[in-house]
Amino acid sequence: MKVMVRQSTQADVDYLAANLREEDRLEVLASHGDTKTALQTGFDESEECWTFCVASTGEVAGMYGLGKIDEITGMPWLLTAPAIHKVWLPFLKGSKKWVKEANEKYKVLTNYCDEDYTVAVKWLQFVGFTFINKTKIGNKTFLEMVRIN
Repeated sequence: MKVMVRQSTQADVDYLAANLREEDRLEVLASHGDTKTALQTGFDESEECWTFCVASTGEVAGMYGLGKIDEITGMPWLLTAPAIHKVWLPFLKGSKKWVKEANEKYKVLTNYCDEDYTVAVKWLQFVGFTFINKTKIGNKTFLEMVRIN
């Protein structure tokens, strides 16, 4: 299936907060306390925030964005819904391009990922991140990731 990408809306935040994939839900519960807070923070504080959908139906598959930490450091993020499985291959191709573009804007990209979220860990490696540290957040171990251009 084809994927459609558009600017995120508040309705996307509300929908996705209630419809995250289980792995994403567990990760944000540990890091932010609740799904709505995590998505709202990403939506409100990111320089850019995008929603990707199943093109034929408009079903939301996920949201991603890029926040500014300082002049050389950006914080990319991604949260997904079960519909990601319908658009996984086109998402992979597009995400690699977007991460590269984000890394042209910010020399350093960094964030954290739940160590147990193996699909996310593999995807982050696919788009060029390296894991440099482990830290406990809530009841989970998170991997600090970095991508340097």
